[in-house]
Amino acid sequence: MHTIRLIYSSEAIDGLRYADFVSLMARAEASNNEQAITGMLCYGSGQFLQALEGERSAVNKLYHEIAIDPRHTRCQILSVDEIATRDFPEWSMKIIDWSDAVTAPRKTLLLKHSGSSQFNPSRMSGVQAATFLRDLAAMERLLLE
Repeated sequence: MHTIRLIYSSEAIDGLRYADFVSLMARAEASNNEQAITGMLCYGSGQFLQALEGERSAVNKLYHEIAIDPRHTRCQILSVDEIATRDFPEWSMKIIDWSDAVTAPRKTLLLKHSGSSQFNPSRMSGVQAATFLRDLAAMERLLLE
C-alpha cells in the first residue's frame, strides 16, 4: 500500500461563505474516517488550500470528486508525495477559517511561507504549501493543549 499526501488549491464561487461548507465538511469527516483519509483545509479570501493524506487510490478518488464540485473553480494540484508518516494523523479533516480573526502569529506564518501577507495559496509552490500547512497544524495543536 502506498500512502500519499496531495495538496491542492482552488477558488470558491462568488457568495460561498465558511458557514456554507461546514456541514459539508462534517459529512466529509465521516467518509474520510471510513477511508482512513486525514488532512487539513484552510479557507479565506475566497481561496481553499487543502491537504489530503491516505492510501493512494482513496486520495485520488476523493480528489477527483472534489475537483468537479461546482462550489469552487480553478482547482490545481500543488504537490503529490509518497509519505512514510502523516502530518495530520489526528484529523479526518481539520478546518481553518483563515478569514476569521487572523492573528499576528498566523500572519507571520503566511508571510514566512508565501512571501505575502495575503492568503492566496494558488501562488504557493508545493513545498511552500506543505510547510505552511505543517506549521499551521503545529500552531493549532498548541491552541488545543
